[in-house]
Amino acid sequence: MLKVSYLLVVTAATFVLPALSATHSLRWFSVSVLLAVQVLALLICRVPTGQVLRPGWRLKWLFLFLIGSYTLLPPEHPAADLVLHWPVPGLGWVLPINLTGLDRAAVMCLQILTVLLTSAVVRLTGSQNDLVHGLQRLRLPDLFVHSLDRTLSLLSGSDERSRHRAREVGGESRGGVFTALKRLLRGDVGPFVLSIKANVELAGRQSDGGGESKLEARLAHDVAIVSGIALCMASFKMLKFLPGLPFASGHKAVLLFPLYVLAARLTYSRWGGTTAGTIMGVIGLLQGDGRFGVLEVLKHIAPGLVIDLADPLVRRLPVWALGYCLLGLLAAVARTSTELVLVFLLGARAEIYLFPAAKLVPNLLAGFLSGFVTLFVLRVFFREPTVQDRSNDSAHVQS
Repeated sequence: MLKVSYLLVVTAATFVLPALSATHSLRWFSVSVLLAVQVLALLICRVPTGQVLRPGWRLKWLFLFLIGSYTLLPPEHPAADLVLHWPVPGLGWVLPINLTGLDRAAVMCLQILTVLLTSAVVRLTGSQNDLVHGLQRLRLPDLFVHSLDRTLSLLSGSDERSRHRAREVGGESRGGVFTALKRLLRGDVGPFVLSIKANVELAGRQSDGGGESKLEARLAHDVAIVSGIALCMASFKMLKFLPGLPFASGHKAVLLFPLYVLAARLTYSRWGGTTAGTIMGVIGLLQGDGRFGVLEVLKHIAPGLVIDLADPLVRRLPVWALGYCLLGLLAAVARTSTELVLVFLLGARAEIYLFPAAKLVPNLLAGFLSGFVTLFVLRVFFREPTVQDRSNDSAHVQS
């Protein structure tokens, strides 16, 4: 509980203190102290220096973009901002350097680093189960608590079957995302569906000896579905198909968004997709995945929330690819908007929104294409009467 509270309080203070008029003049001092506390905590706990420096190095291009934009762009308030006119040697040009903007960009970079290192303190100090136990004590829904616990157990390879399944998933994924997408767009969803079913079956089998017999039937069913789908999500998320290529941003959504829809469609719960996305976000945080620390969890929650809210309407429409493509498009907008939230929390000028906006087009394209994969996957799943009956029963319960 202390770790979860620490994570939330420090993250909130990092953004709130520089924004308040009463503490704005102390922004350098407050943010620097918070950052120094995180670095000191990591060093005291003997975290390797490379792991302390890695979060900042991963965002080097964002930091350069912020500093360059605020330093070279015209001042927002010409009467108040301090501008230095620097003559470029040998060219006869005078380059205006916005010192006020440079100061603001530097504070923003420190804020982002503070949030990242705060997440690292929670993740790298003590036991890796501390954050999970803290979330469980917050009295979150039973579906989330039990599904998170089971998914982490499966990922950690706590039994021979889970280790064997992890090796199978790794072997199936070595063909690359382009091979998988090529087969999916031809309508060959067999390997993808088999992987989902195998993970759901594995999650269901684990409950036989997991001491969860007290779970009621519907909750036990939903836990198996969400855990299996979250395990698929985590497996795809951990694969680095095209690391660091901005033009391919969001390409994994083609495979991830159909999993959100399945989680929403196959569970009795109203929030199956949101729960699966939240679990993937928490697992990513525990593994140090993502670039913005705890704020990265929002990127996985938002698509699930949109899909859970829109899926009842989509079910009432005729079954066509365009409907699921539009649903994927909405989920992609929600996913990308979470990065805009970070820019908003930093209080950045309008030009800085271009950085997350550059990812909008590939993300929207991936979200739109995910609709075709979703349609193929649902057709295969709903050929089985037992799955169809469960989904209809779930829709009846939710209505």
